[in-house]
Amino acid sequence: MYMKIICILLMLIIPLTGCTSKKYYSEAKQLVNDLNKESLLGQMLIIAVPSNKIDEKTINIIRKYKPGGVILFGYNLNEGSCKTLAHDLQNLAMEHIGIPLFISIDQEGGRVKRIQNDVTQFPGNFALGVVNDPSKTYTMARILGIQLRLSGININYAPVVDINNNPDNPVINIRSFGCDPALCGSLGQAYIKGLQKSKCIAVAKHFPGHGDTYQDSHYTLPVIYKSLPELEKVELVPFKKAINAGVECIMTAHIAFPQLGINTPATMSPFLLQDILRKSLNFEGLIITDDLEMKGISGIQSYGDAAVHSIKAGADILLISSYENHVQEIIDSLKNALDKQYISEELLKSKVAKILELKLRYHIMQLKKGKLTLTEYKLNSGDKQLLRKAEALNAELSRSSIVLYSNSNIIQDFVIDNLNTYGELISKNINLINIFKKENVIMSDTLLNENNNTILLIDTSSYTNSELRDMLHTMKNYSKILLLVTNNPYPYIKQFGNYPMLMSFSDTDESIRQLALCLKGAFEPKISHPCLTINTK
Repeated sequence: MYMKIICILLMLIIPLTGCTSKKYYSEAKQLVNDLNKESLLGQMLIIAVPSNKIDEKTINIIRKYKPGGVILFGYNLNEGSCKTLAHDLQNLAMEHIGIPLFISIDQEGGRVKRIQNDVTQFPGNFALGVVNDPSKTYTMARILGIQLRLSGININYAPVVDINNNPDNPVINIRSFGCDPALCGSLGQAYIKGLQKSKCIAVAKHFPGHGDTYQDSHYTLPVIYKSLPELEKVELVPFKKAINAGVECIMTAHIAFPQLGINTPATMSPFLLQDILRKSLNFEGLIITDDLEMKGISGIQSYGDAAVHSIKAGADILLISSYENHVQEIIDSLKNALDKQYISEELLKSKVAKILELKLRYHIMQLKKGKLTLTEYKLNSGDKQLLRKAEALNAELSRSSIVLYSNSNIIQDFVIDNLNTYGELISKNINLINIFKKENVIMSDTLLNENNNTILLIDTSSYTNSELRDMLHTMKNYSKILLLVTNNPYPYIKQFGNYPMLMSFSDTDESIRQLALCLKGAFEPKISHPCLTINTK
């Protein structure tokens, strides 16, 4: 009897969900029909804004370009409230565009964090991969999504689902969940479900994979020499999982794949975006480009041509990290492509309808009696309960991701009690120093000495590898030296692998605090990690 009731409820709910989605799409198509060419093109752009407040320049940018969204960076949030800025931007958009904005951000966690206030600073993906608990990743993303929506953010460019399968990768490394496709897939799936449950749109990136390269697409066009079967076995696995999880957006990579006959960025490849992502992987959501001002694409052709070819290839939204430099060139090139019928107006309308449908479905806006209005984000009792768990979860994740990398040492060799053993810290990071002092790892009045009971702690992120090499040479008389690694560990493993290292894979305050507590003997770290044994290429 119980199962019959469940089945009946499911039969009622599933059609209702489908009807709701059709309702939003019907409303979106209605809105699209009222938009002129400039407004259609604007909805396909996400651009930056110049300030942390609404000034004359920001007003002119919104009025002139009529963008569908904005991306916020650290400089937008260095003073004042993100919530206030987002609120003011939405009001500005309603005044000059009549359609609310996607307000987007890179809040990946760990080292990639734009908002410093009002959002819990969780550790990054690699740390989550060390913990490897999908349920905790889901809860973390759920909390983050609520906090972002309360701050006015409705799109987070996360998670990175690239696989960390090249230790010489300068840009992905610890932004990835790890080196195993299945792990990246399961944690990416959990992250997406949690974030989107909070009505914050997730963006899986960077399709079809940015992990196996030693170059950074911000500065050049990386090349990955893999066949399609090879990509399907590794790089595409997390994207398949992301799509199964219902991810709303996927971001493209500015990477060439010569073995697929693709010598220009994947962002401009109809084969990858339409044949593989749309048809083979059945992705129906929005395709958004990585920043068109990155040299991986802007170094290949003009900004305008890159924009046109990206749209023609299958992209729905163009991301531009500046607020004025190349936006007009991109708009002019798209208009020219429309006039010459290289891109059809029907194609644009179909893309913009999907954009507006997503804004409606995620309650960024609503259509009532033919009038489009902003929708206020509201918490329920369950949301409030989750928010109360944020700090405890952050501490748990940060603690559970600490790893001791060593050939022979155990953590007891480095426990500091300030009675029999003392800690000396070499660092330029005032924040790290203060946290270590607060947790009584180091004492304010101690001086460097080479006694056997002194443990020398070196903060690797404060120094270049050359400086570290010289420093370690001068400190060779110390019997106990421990490197503290809060950033990408691979360069240190490659050059200083004979030294023990305590790793957090994250430079948040809580990750640093857990490093300190570990050195006080509060808990034992994990011993190494499978991804840290990869041979450099």
